[in-house]
Amino acid sequence: MVIELSYVEKIRRFNRFYTQILGLLNNKLLKSDYSLAEARVLFELGQPNLVSKELSKQLHIDPAYLSRLLMRFEKQGLIHKKKSLEDTRKQVLSLTAKGDSAIAKLQEMSNLQITLSLSNTSHEEHEQLVKAMERIEQIFTGEKPQSKTFTLRSHRPGDIGYITYRHAVFYSNNYGFDTTFDAYVASGLAQFAVNYDVQKEHLWVAEDGATPVGSIAIVKSEEAIAQLRWFLVEPRAGGIGLGNKLLHEAVEFCKRRNYQKIILWTLSNLYTARHLYEKFGFQVTTTKNHEIWGQELTEELWEIKL
Repeated sequence: MVIELSYVEKIRRFNRFYTQILGLLNNKLLKSDYSLAEARVLFELGQPNLVSKELSKQLHIDPAYLSRLLMRFEKQGLIHKKKSLEDTRKQVLSLTAKGDSAIAKLQEMSNLQITLSLSNTSHEEHEQLVKAMERIEQIFTGEKPQSKTFTLRSHRPGDIGYITYRHAVFYSNNYGFDTTFDAYVASGLAQFAVNYDVQKEHLWVAEDGATPVGSIAIVKSEEAIAQLRWFLVEPRAGGIGLGNKLLHEAVEFCKRRNYQKIILWTLSNLYTARHLYEKFGFQVTTTKNHEIWGQELTEELWEIKL
């Protein structure tokens, strides 16, 4: 299909505009030790079982240039290299703790840049912007419009009440919990909001566009022990890896904050969540049976050492 010249010119004008915006975002506030290309590679290295040859294809980077970057990262202690068990000709790459810390810092600075650049815009405009970006991506990649892009953000005013509400509705509808469960969730979240320790605690909200579809939190239990709480994925967002993404974010946060162990309480009949905890290496250490929230339930304490 032939595209009209007027459309081509408008697309070129948008490209020039957006390139200028990217230049501001990447250079004005991101005063790090990494170039844009280096940062792109570091972000991709967060994927599990990543092979250097595949990374070159994903990012469309010259293999020789990528090899030099990886050697530099290795010397700086940011990455590990090891031979693949399946194919010894391939190198499997992964981030070290120092690499995770570097990524976390870049993410925080990047989030700050974008937040400041949009500080004079409304929530409705944010939603319109994200949807427009998703649509542009769908057109260029050929993806179907119904494909979903989920994002994670830190909690903000209004989230405490919303998370309480969604937990209450979800567990009432699916497990028959009574209103004492509402009080239990509300009490814990209220205490979290009042005593929030920004250095050791965090609450994430997953969104589809501007609509919340999941949550997870890390709360300080003891100085070296974190507790995972308020983990929920909305049914309409199930089956696409969102739970895995939330749990990964929480565990990596605990590693960066030097926790030695993560604990969590769950129920024996929450099979999907239990499967995910097992996948990440959590193990059951304590069980107790009692009547709670209008049900006879078996509570389980799960733990993982970091």
